[in-house]
Order: sequence, then C-alpha cells, then structure tokens
Amino acid sequence: MKVMKGIGTALILAVLIAAIVLTLVSGAVRFMATNPWYLKTFMPTGTYCAEMRERLSDDLDHIALLYGLEEGSLSGVVTNDGIRSYTNTMIDALLAEDAKVPLELPAYPADGFADWMRTHTAYSEQGVKDFSEDCAQAVTEDLGAINSQLLIEPFLAFREHTFTKASLILFIAGLLLVVLMLIFLKLMYMGKSKRAGSVLVWGGCFMGVTVVFVPVMQFLLFDYVGRLNISISAFRTILTGFLNTVLYGWFFVLLGLEVVSFILLLIAITCWSSKKRKKKAVKYE
Repeated sequence: MKVMKGIGTALILAVLIAAIVLTLVSGAVRFMATNPWYLKTFMPTGTYCAEMRERLSDDLDHIALLYGLEEGSLSGVVTNDGIRSYTNTMIDALLAEDAKVPLELPAYPADGFADWMRTHTAYSEQGVKDFSEDCAQAVTEDLGAINSQLLIEPFLAFREHTFTKASLILFIAGLLLVVLMLIFLKLMYMGKSKRAGSVLVWGGCFMGVTVVFVPVMQFLLFDYVGRLNISISAFRTILTGFLNTVLYGWFFVLLGLEVVSFILLLIAITCWSSKKRKKKAVKYE
C-alpha cells in the first residue's frame, strides 16, 4: 500500500510540475508577448524613450546642419509622448490580425518640426515644409526600424504557431490541471498525514516554478539580450526594448511566485517536523 501511494505521489508531482510549467509559459505568451495592453504600458519607459531620442538625434543633427542650424537644436522637438504614441501605434500594427510584411506604419507628424522652424528661423513656407518633411521622414524611418523582414516574418510565424494561438486555452487547461493535482495530493494525505501532504503540495509548486524561473534568471543574469550582435541603432533599441519588457515582466512574476511558494513550503516543513519531534518525545516518555 505504501509503495503504491509513493508511486502515485511521484506521478502526481510530475504532472503537477509539468502543469505549472505549461501554465507559466502559455501565460507569458498570452498575457505578455502577444498582449498589446501589456507592451504599450511597460515597453515605452522613460529609459526607452531617452535611448530612442539619442538614436534620433544623429539623423536630426545631420538635417539641421544641412539647413544651417546648430547641432542639437532639434533635440527637444521629438518628445517622450511622441515616441510613446508612435511606439503604441507600431505595437498595434505588429499585433493586428491582418499584419503583414511590411507593416503599414503611419508617417511621424511633421507639424512639430514646422512649428519649431517658423518660431526659430525666417525660412519661407516652402523651406519650412521641406525641412519638416525631411525631419518627419527621418524620424519615421528610425521609429519604424522594426519594420524589417528579418524580424517581422519570424514574429508573425510565432504568432501563427499552434501553441501561440492556443495559449489562452493551454493556460486555462494548465491552471485547472494544477488545481486538480493539488486536490489529489490533499485527498491522498488526509488525517494524520495532512502536514506531510502540505509539504508535498508546496514542494511541488516550488519545484514547478523553479523549473521556469532558473532559466529565465540565467538569461537575464548573463544579459543575453544586451549581448545581441546588432549595431547601435533604433532597430536595436526597439528589439531589446520588446524582449526586455517580456522577459523582465515574466521574471518578476516568477520571482513573486517563487518567494511565496518557498515561504509556504518552509512553513509546511516547520509544522511537519515539529509534529514529528512531538511524536518522538511522547514515544520516549
């Protein structure tokens, strides 16, 4: 009987760990990597915008010099809000149902450059128009640098993959399977072995989260995203911004689950071991 119970426990724990991994991976795909709300909320951070403005300044400085302006004079025309707005538009286009290569991205508004030119120079309206169009085109090319076949095609293929399409169903199924396995463990360890059952429950949860947490932590620890062999450019800023947004979001979710499950496992082990010590004390008495 004990042998069968041990085999059953091992099988349930194996299924529990697999179900937790399935839930976490499918959840990351559904709620982070392909979720426009998540990406638009957490990707265009202040750091991302500052880095993007630095990339934009090179092309804008070149245009400024061509029009007889000082280098760096256009640094404040493209604002963080403008970058966020265009990035959000780009994310919507990337995750649209009818997305294709190349993405249909709008031109960056030229009004801000035209207003700046009228305020700071005495150029004619035609000169202002030419200047603003050149600046807007340069910014559009940089902010739309993600519109590359090397990136868009793999991402669209990832979106069309069966796992990605079924990620929500897999997440729900995995979550239900986790709950079912926990119920089975609880039913197998009732009464006198209740505390041992708690140790197995939280131990299984801790191991399942750890299976996903460790590789993600290693990936971030060694900064594989930052070591991508891509030259410093707006394309690199967008790509690393996207990858870091997904990875760091996933990491913090996993870290929270890891800490909670470890604390509960520690409490369960403490309760279980204290009960065993009491039993030994009563036996010796």
